[in-house]
Amino acid sequence: MGLLSKFFGLFKPKLAMTAYNSGYRSTRGYYHDAWDQDTFRAIVDTIATHAAKGKVKHVVIDENGQTKKIINNSKFDKLLNGRPNPVMSAYEFKYRFFAQLECKGTAVAYIKWNGTEPEMIMPVDYQHYDIREIIGGGYAVEFDDLEGNRNYLPLEDCIVVRKFYQSDLAAGDSNSPVYDVLDMAHTADEGFKESLETANKIRGIYKHKKAMLDDEDVKKSQAEFEERFQKAAKNGGIISVDAMEDFTPLTLTNYSANAAQSREISNRLYSFLHTPEDIVQSKYTETVGQAWYESVIEPLWEALAEALTNASFTQREKDVGNRLIVTGGVMMGTSLQTRIQVIAQAKEIGLLTINEQRELLGYNPIEGGDVRQVSLNYVNADQQSQYQVGKTEEESKGDEDGGQDTTSGTEV
Repeated sequence: MGLLSKFFGLFKPKLAMTAYNSGYRSTRGYYHDAWDQDTFRAIVDTIATHAAKGKVKHVVIDENGQTKKIINNSKFDKLLNGRPNPVMSAYEFKYRFFAQLECKGTAVAYIKWNGTEPEMIMPVDYQHYDIREIIGGGYAVEFDDLEGNRNYLPLEDCIVVRKFYQSDLAAGDSNSPVYDVLDMAHTADEGFKESLETANKIRGIYKHKKAMLDDEDVKKSQAEFEERFQKAAKNGGIISVDAMEDFTPLTLTNYSANAAQSREISNRLYSFLHTPEDIVQSKYTETVGQAWYESVIEPLWEALAEALTNASFTQREKDVGNRLIVTGGVMMGTSLQTRIQVIAQAKEIGLLTINEQRELLGYNPIEGGDVRQVSLNYVNADQQSQYQVGKTEEESKGDEDGGQDTTSGTEV
């Protein structure tokens, strides 16, 4: 029995004939083959590592979409930023969720409720995944776990995120466009391994000029020469041969995929997963890092936030503004110095709200932080002298009207 069955006590609904097939079958082996390929795993690890940094916050928004309240003691915060279930940390849960999304095209997790309170959140490991309609109303997630058992979960309690979402209603498409690339990578690795082993084992050609009557004499002579060869390797490196023997050393080339071919295979994987090699090797520039965060990580956070909100709140709770958001800073691909410079330049003219400034530094939003503050050091250029001596706007206007004292009616 799997962890999901042990912790949650899966239900068995009466299903209608309708099924929304995912089309994914891990029995083809490509999921495991992909994860076991070093370049593919390195890219997925990079994506999942950075995406798992996102922090989940429970907020309440107003009709304009602005944050009006932060629920700091929310149970969702504690689960998703602390310990979502008994066997993993919040970081591990998010890492696993995003890694499953990249490898399978669909990531699924289940929220177990204790009344109206979320008790735990567990990722769903599956070999095959469908959405089935329940007789009487509603939908269920039907899946075969890694042990081959068929299980069901209420769809309304499941967090589902999909990528490559085009061909199937229930799930995102698989990584099938790079299956051939993975096969080529595997073939290239195997070819290089075999070539290297052969080159290291074959030392040369041994010829014996004696007339040989049968194969046994040839094998015996070869064995005697191999023994002398091994002794020579241990004692000075000189091999003695008589006039009837001849040894020609060989230098074998490792015939396998060349550097350009191997580079092309890797580049196709980097391109498919939208992650440059410099990102994987952590030697990217600010421009590259920022572009990658905006194009890869932020969409993952947005998708997870929407899925969490839909699975965690009723329609009534969403109507009054309850949301779960995932934040980590919109400029997290840039250096701290750059972000501080942006804040310093923008805050003087009220370009950013307090929460937007906090987000640049990776901090959570605060209540009342969706307001813009401006510096009082900026006034109209033609009124700056009056501002310096503390005159009001009306007094300044009087000066502009000809220098008349509007109170006494006498000329100043």
